[in-house]
Amino acid sequence: MKKNKLFSVLLSMFIYACNFSSSDDNLGSNTPPGEPFHGSNNNNGEIPTAADTAAINMVISDVAAKTDLSILANNTAGTNAQEIAATDKIVSITESGTYYFKGSYGGISIDKKNLELHFIFDNTSITIENGVVIDGTENKGTSLIITLKDGTANTIKNSGNDVNAIHIKGSLAINGKGTLSVTSNSKNAVKASKEIKIADTTLNLTAQNHAIAGASVAAANCTINVTSAGKDGINAASDEATEFTTDDGYVLLANVTYTCNVQGDGIQADTVAYIDGGTYNIKTTGNFVQKTSANMTQYDMDADDFKYIKSGSDYKRIASDETNRYSASQLYGLAQSCKGIKVGEIEDANGSIITEGSYLIAIKNGTFTIGSTDDAIHANSGSILIEGGTFTISTYDDGITADILTKITGGNINITASYEGIEGSYVEISGGIISLIAGDDGINAASDDSKISEHIIISGGEVTVDANGDGLDSNGNMLISGGSVTVHGPTSNRDAGLDADNGIFVNGGTVFVTSSNGMVETPSSKSTQCTMVYTSQSTIAADSVISLRDSDGTELVSKTTKKSCQALIISSPKISKGAAYEIYSGSTKLASFTAASAITTIGTSGSSGGLRK
Repeated sequence: MKKNKLFSVLLSMFIYACNFSSSDDNLGSNTPPGEPFHGSNNNNGEIPTAADTAAINMVISDVAAKTDLSILANNTAGTNAQEIAATDKIVSITESGTYYFKGSYGGISIDKKNLELHFIFDNTSITIENGVVIDGTENKGTSLIITLKDGTANTIKNSGNDVNAIHIKGSLAINGKGTLSVTSNSKNAVKASKEIKIADTTLNLTAQNHAIAGASVAAANCTINVTSAGKDGINAASDEATEFTTDDGYVLLANVTYTCNVQGDGIQADTVAYIDGGTYNIKTTGNFVQKTSANMTQYDMDADDFKYIKSGSDYKRIASDETNRYSASQLYGLAQSCKGIKVGEIEDANGSIITEGSYLIAIKNGTFTIGSTDDAIHANSGSILIEGGTFTISTYDDGITADILTKITGGNINITASYEGIEGSYVEISGGIISLIAGDDGINAASDDSKISEHIIISGGEVTVDANGDGLDSNGNMLISGGSVTVHGPTSNRDAGLDADNGIFVNGGTVFVTSSNGMVETPSSKSTQCTMVYTSQSTIAADSVISLRDSDGTELVSKTTKKSCQALIISSPKISKGAAYEIYSGSTKLASFTAASAITTIGTSGSSGGLRK
């Protein structure tokens, strides 16, 4: 929610002239310095309610059981196996059964439909110069298990024109405590038209296209290393769908060690991505292209897709309403999606997106290091639920963003670089430790859907925001009812530490906000917890220790500013109506005040007080 900068500056100068005083007598006053401080927060007292998460819980219950791959993990015996002698020829398989491969081969061709197959690999090497290494492309309904004998190293490699290394027109499972290295110098490394399941094993993958691609992908207690991929590391696509379903299009990972360096998405699911435990090191590198008609045609891009500018040898994301400041030759866009973890959307036979469903990224636990050119964690037409885990995120674009609900109940989330840190139509935080740095808004509730009444609700956890734009920004309303919220807000006069179109309510928790004084927006007077708002024409330096003390000198709140500021918003359950308090910057007293009402404003206004376009 950007404001008109010129209007803000002119209005700021006008208000400053009206309020200017040669003395500091007004600093101890309980009288608000004018209506502009309150911006649009003189509302009807509508406090947001939490989103209904029943649909999310139903999806989780549907998919969670599918992460149990114990049956596959135990199916490694390969009894009554038929041994296939090593050969430089292509081996033809025409009957269901168990087959034992040891040594070097010229390829494996599955030459009959609806076979149930079990391949045992014992230090097996298969290479084809021009073709599919394990070829089940012509016969649908194949069910294949590849077991890697314990301690063995197995390799598959191909080249050619648009061919996968492993391609099964059916379901594929890989198990056993050996290693399989698959290199496709042509297309996908591992491809199945139905489900792919992986248990206990180690996969090392290199691909020109996707490393793993199936209708669904489930993996447990295994290691997957994607050295490089021209597109996605793991891709689950729900083809020919007529409605949303959790039967396919999902990626389920339980206690997986996953490392990838890809040019597409690290993990891409059409319907659900569900992760419970493991370690994930995801690196995505996008291809930036200049805004030209040729590139728009070649990469199927719209004008709005070009939202980056060159910054030295790197690229920088800019706001959509700032692109008109640049010529076409100065604007760049990403030629393909290169997000860290992404849930996409299902298209029907007519190419229309199926919107009736609960697209979801659910993370229960795990350790995540994501460095992405595009968004780090992104849910199209869906929601994100984070219940636990440790996250270190660096991205050119958004850190965690969902089209519907972003809900965080636990975990340790550290976003070290982002355009916007956390975003959703609804953002709800009830637990966890969150620290984020954003070039624009820190936490943003926004939607293009006019039927949605956006909100931010923080009811618990420890949230620290460092934002160059608005610290917490809601296109609807905002409620803080618990936890700890610290915002190192903007130094520019066109943004605010807290910003909400339909009211800010502070009903609990500890709140500490710093910002410039150009757009100070105070909580609603209908808040139930006392809040102090202080503004001044003087600047408080970065690294200043700000403390709120009671009349006995007892320190109630103490925080260190990360940036210079001219405005403070402090709320605490320790502030009581009718009691006297003092604000200090280091050893310097900034003001004395009595908390006469829910919102006490102190100081001189140099702001437009939250007025918007």
